Amino acid sequence: NPETVILGVDRLDYTKGTLEKLQAFERLLGERPDRRGEVTLLMVCVPAAREMTVYLDLQTQIEQAVGRINGRHARLDWTPVRFFARGLPFEEVLAHYAAADIMWITPLRDGLNLVAKEFVAAHGIEGTAGTLVLSEFAGAAAELKGAVLTNPHDLTDLVAGLGQALSMPEHEAVGRQRQLFDIVRYYDVERWGRDFLDAVAASGSGA
Repeated sequence: NPETVILGVDRLDYTKGTLEKLQAFERLLGERPDRRGEVTLLMVCVPAAREMTVYLDLQTQIEQAVGRINGRHARLDWTPVRFFARGLPFEEVLAHYAAADIMWITPLRDGLNLVAKEFVAAHGIEGTAGTLVLSEFAGAAAELKGAVLTNPHDLTDLVAGLGQALSMPEHEAVGRQRQLFDIVRYYDVERWGRDFLDAVAASGSGA
């Protein structure tokens, strides 16, 4: 059974739900020992500027959670969480998008979250199916029909959303990806710009 890669790409920030994600993954491995060796969480956490000491405590908590999960569950041939506390070049991020089976995006409050669209576009262009698990508080959640929506304030719901993505039949994953890619491809920057300028022109002509 090939390993399922779950990808998280966050900036180090209390609003991104990174710690909640790790706690949910830890609970999943505890509740579903059959998943051990089958799933890997690849976490890219872009650090804050050095002078932003307010995030040091969060960084410590995240690193402790990664250490605890790997210490408890790792095997010789499998590390549950692969953690990168640094920014990656965009080409490398794109490669991770393409290689990931599931993108896990869990902001605790509203934010646009373009990472979701980048992931969908990467799989759409490759012609592969990637499953998007998205916080219902992400700005993109209303637009991206086809994502598995989850509440990152509720650990049980966070675990359930990830579990749904992990056990999703291939035909459903393909259908959801197609739906998502159609949305992302249709509402590209050019179309948004055109719609915006048309709206401005229409309001001007009515004056």
